[in-house]
Amino acid sequence: MYTQRIYHKVCEQCGCQFESPFAVTRFCSARCANLAKKHKLRDERLLNQVEEVRERERLSLLDKNFLTIADAARLLQMSRNTLYKIIKENDIPLKRFSLRTVRIAREDLDKVAAKRAEEFEVSNPVQGPGDDLGRWMTREQVMEKYDVTYSWFYSVLKKRGIKSHMIGTLGFYDRDTMHRLFSNQDYSNITEWYTFDEVRTATGMRTESISDFLREHKIPKMKKNNVTYISKVHWDEARGLNVEKDLYYTMAEITEKYGLSRNHLYCVFKEHNIPRIKRGNFVYFIREDVDNLLANRKSN
Repeated sequence: MYTQRIYHKVCEQCGCQFESPFAVTRFCSARCANLAKKHKLRDERLLNQVEEVRERERLSLLDKNFLTIADAARLLQMSRNTLYKIIKENDIPLKRFSLRTVRIAREDLDKVAAKRAEEFEVSNPVQGPGDDLGRWMTREQVMEKYDVTYSWFYSVLKKRGIKSHMIGTLGFYDRDTMHRLFSNQDYSNITEWYTFDEVRTATGMRTESISDFLREHKIPKMKKNNVTYISKVHWDEARGLNVEKDLYYTMAEITEKYGLSRNHLYCVFKEHNIPRIKRGNFVYFIREDVDNLLANRKSN
């Protein structure tokens, strides 16, 4: 006669002993299983937040001209011993500001990286169409060609989830992808621009909110001399600022003038086919049509 085997287990969540007919059971109850899953998701979320903070701290180092050895190693994502070895092999000068204050110039590190890239390109021709250097660019080449800063370069790549293509020990980036990300489009027909500071001052919006609004409404922008410009015509149209106020009502203006609810007004306008125009997030009604309709209804 077959007898089912019973396994004596210890719950990984609460630590209580329990019996189970399955060898793979980890929890004594559905409650403990749900709690364990909840804790796992929380730990993963906290870990991702820590990694994001570390990455932001690392990217903030890109704006510094002189770095400590620890900061330079963190920026290059290598150990201090490896960095000291690179300094010794390439005779990178250390800047001593006091007896115990030593800094390394980021410019010197960039020169070593560019030199290594040139040496590798000459002495290590890549075989095969997949690694043709003609379609690859170094970070320095991207920054020089498209006039972008270190922080902007890495923030864009991180946001798009783009990683470097390692050829040997050096990282390269796809030329077409870099052109698509950093090249300024032809906005010669746009003559007026806002800066982010002007928009922030006028609207009180945060930089993140402005960026989200630009993406949502596909408003052209361009970056020049480390300043981002926003198309004035497209921004005003999306925000409803280029509408002639004397010719149109907003719904708020109609409700205030005639003392009617929005729902009632929408039903009346739909019944009489009153046209409307939409500018960004705002809806406008022709002032003359609204006045004629509501004045007649009021007189009746």
